[in-house]
Amino acid sequence: MAAASIEFKGSSFTLSVLHLRTSKLADIRADLIKKVAQAPDFFYLVPVVVSIEKLVGSIEYQALKTLIEEFNFTFVGFTGDVATEQRKLIRELGFSFVNTTKVSTATKTAIAQESVTKIAASAECHLYTDKVHRGQVRSGQQLYAKDQNLVVIGSVSAGAEVIADGNIHVYGSLRGRAIAGAKGHHKAQIYCQNLEAELVSINGNYWLSESMQQHWGSPAFIHLTDSELTSSKLI
Repeated sequence: MAAASIEFKGSSFTLSVLHLRTSKLADIRADLIKKVAQAPDFFYLVPVVVSIEKLVGSIEYQALKTLIEEFNFTFVGFTGDVATEQRKLIRELGFSFVNTTKVSTATKTAIAQESVTKIAASAECHLYTDKVHRGQVRSGQQLYAKDQNLVVIGSVSAGAEVIADGNIHVYGSLRGRAIAGAKGHHKAQIYCQNLEAELVSINGNYWLSESMQQHWGSPAFIHLTDSELTSSKLI
C-alpha cells in the first residue's frame, strides 16, 4: 500500500499578536504606518493574529483584515478571551479563531519560576561552540547558529539577518538584523566593529536603528541589563 502523500501533525509556531485597543480603523491605520515605517523589512509578510479581547463595541472584521494585509502582514485570524457568540460569528464570516489556553495565576507563576531556573542553569552550565562564517553576509541572506555562537569575519549587509542561540560577533559592519539569545539566553551579547544595524534583538528584546544612535557608526557591544537593552563602546 502506497504511503499517503500528505500528513497532518500538531506543532507549535511563534506568531505575532496585534492587540487592538480601539475599533477605529483610522486610528489603527495611523499606528500601523508609524510601526511599519520603523522596520519595513522586519515586518514584511510576518504572520499576525489579531487580539480583540480588549475591544469595547464591535468592529468590521473584513475591513480590519483588509487593513492588516494592506501593510503586507500575513493575516492568520483572530484571538482573545471573548464570548462564545462572538467566536461563532467570526467563524461564520469565514475567519479563523485561534484559541488560547487560560491558566491560573499560580500556574503562570510556577511556569515563570521554572523558566527562570532553566535559563539560569543553561547560561551557567552550557558552553556554546562557535559557528564561523567568513565573508560578507549579503542582503536577503540569513545565517542561523543553532545552539552556537555566530562569528562573522566580514560585514552584514542591510537586508541580511544573522541569528544565534548564543552570542553574535561581527568583525566588520553590522548593517542588517542581528538576533542573539534566540532560544532564551538572557546573557547573550552582540559585538560588532561598526554598528549601523536595522534591528538588534537579545532574548526577545529588540531595538530599531533609532535606539542605537549613541554608538552609531562605532565599535560597540549590546547586552541586557535588567531586561533592558544597553549598548556600550567596544574599545
